Formats: sequence, structure tokens, C-alpha cells
Amino acid sequence: MRMIAVALVLLLASLTTVADSSLYERGKAYFYGDGVERSYSKALLAFEQAAKNKDLDAMTALGVMYIEGAGVNQDDARGIEYLAKAADEAHPKAQYYLGAMYYLGIGVERDLKKAFGLIRLSALQNYLDAQHNLAEMYEKGEGTEKNPEEAKKWYNDAAKSGNESGQYVLGFEYLEQGDFKNAFKWFERSAEQGHVESQYQLGLLYEYGKGVKKGYDNSVQWYKLAAAYDHIEAVYRLGLLYETGLGVSQNYVKAMEYYLRALEMGHLDAYAKLANLYEYGKGVALSKSKAYEYYIAAARKGHIGSQFKVSTMYKQGIGTKKDLEKSKYWLEQIELGRQSAQ
Repeated sequence: MRMIAVALVLLLASLTTVADSSLYERGKAYFYGDGVERSYSKALLAFEQAAKNKDLDAMTALGVMYIEGAGVNQDDARGIEYLAKAADEAHPKAQYYLGAMYYLGIGVERDLKKAFGLIRLSALQNYLDAQHNLAEMYEKGEGTEKNPEEAKKWYNDAAKSGNESGQYVLGFEYLEQGDFKNAFKWFERSAEQGHVESQYQLGLLYEYGKGVKKGYDNSVQWYKLAAAYDHIEAVYRLGLLYETGLGVSQNYVKAMEYYLRALEMGHLDAYAKLANLYEYGKGVALSKSKAYEYYIAAARKGHIGSQFKVSTMYKQGIGTKKDLEKSKYWLEQIELGRQSAQ
């Protein structure tokens, strides 16, 4: 579940000067060092004073500070106490965070029903993260019965309210329906907010011209953003684009860099692509033996194309000693793989 339960996401309103701001805003200013020197101790004092005056935002801030251990000694029980007080007064963010604590079992015994109830109350007050997580709980049947229709409703609400994860889910629904135009629209909104999987999906839509005019340069742009967060498929596809020169100047060395990176992340096709570069001397010195090393590594991991290639190399003695028995063995592995896949 996409619960960022203990992250400090204290909502920032525009701050006035510390001298004439409310106690809560003063606490935020000190906490973030916004216009003043950062001071957790002064932030804590301001939040505590505001909380004594029944400021629900301050209570919530204190709850998160104690659970996170930000500027104070971590104290889950005390954090839960502050969150519960604010949640009892229907503070949406407090309801969400308290629900997250029950979901994760932090400071309280794990209780999915209580988590669901609190997150639902928060979602009904239009708290974005709560809307998305409520959708997930309906989808998975966590703390409630599975309800695909309710899940879809809340994903849609979250998406339309600007939640990037909800926008991704909505985009993927349209993608599965073959409605590429709407898929593109929602992936784009999500990707622009930094959602990595949406960035990758947007790259694919641009690469294949689905829902948008084909644009390899745009594909490269979005793949690079996703690759910066180690999205394995984005890394691999950048290798493909550099090898073929689509959207970028053809560059075998760059292609190899991306293939190596994808290989290190466990991408099987990257083994075969690296083998091919060595086999034909693209960007590297031609080396049949090096090509064989990558092909055999992929073959042993079940990559069918590489198994066929290894069989051929053994049969013809390319990159390794000729061995008809081993050639036959790898052909048999291909057949076994096909049978098990049926």
C-alpha cells in the first residue's frame, strides 16, 4: 500500500513574518527554516503552545514529529495521542495519519478495520492521499470487503483532485481498454508530478505513437526521467533507442552503458543485447567469446532467444568449442520451456 505514513508532509501555506503569524505558522516557519533560522526546539514550543489552544493543525504536526522523531525523541505513543485528539475533532490529515498508523501497526496494534474507517473519514473530506489509499483498500479488501466499483470511484476522485497515483491508475485503466488518448492524458498529468511508472508509460506511448503523435525525442525525455529513479524497463529502452538512433544520435557506447545498467538490475534481454554488440563489434572490439559469455549467462536464466543462439554457437564452434551434445541440450531446453509455458 502506498502509505507514506511517517513522512513529514506538513502542509505549507504562505507564511507571514514570524512576528505576526499564528503560533502554528510560526512553528512551521521554524521547522522549515522559512524566513528564519531553522530551529526544531522553537518549532516544537510553538506547536505545543498552539496545541494547548486546540489548534488541530498543531496537534497533527506534533503527532507526526513524535512518530518520525524529527527534532524530538521518537515517541510513537505520544505521537498517536496527538493524532487521536485531532482525529476526534475530524481533522482530515490527522485521520489519515492515524489510519496509516493502524494500517502499519506503528504505536498501536495493527487493525485494518480501524485503518479503513479513519482513512475513509479523511477521504470524505477530500484529503488526496486518503482518497487514493481508500481506493487501494477497497481494491484489495483490506479492512473491508473487496469492492471494485468503490475502488474505481475513489481512484477517479483522487485522480481528478490531482493525486498522481490515482491519475496513474486511471491512465492504466484507459490503457487496458485501448483508449490511448485518455491514457496519455492521465499518464501525462501523473508524470508531470514525478510519478515514475507514469513517466515510463508516457515514454512508451510516444515511442509507439499511441494516443499521441509518435515522437522518439519525447520518449527519450520521459525514459530518462524514469531511468533516473532506476526504472529497469526505461533504462533498457534507452539502450534500444541509442543503439538504433531513434530520438537521439546513434551511439553504441551509450547503448552499452544502458544495457549494462539494465543487466545489473536483472533485465534478461539486456544480456542478449550486450552479446549482440560484442558479436558484431558495435561500439566495442568484436569478440565472439565475449558474446558467448553473455548469451550463455542469459540462456542459463531461461532466455529463449539466447538459448537458441548458444545452441547455434556450440553447433558451429563460434565463440566456444564445438560441442554437438551441448547444442542439442540447449535446443531441448527451449522445448521444455515452451511446454512448461503452455
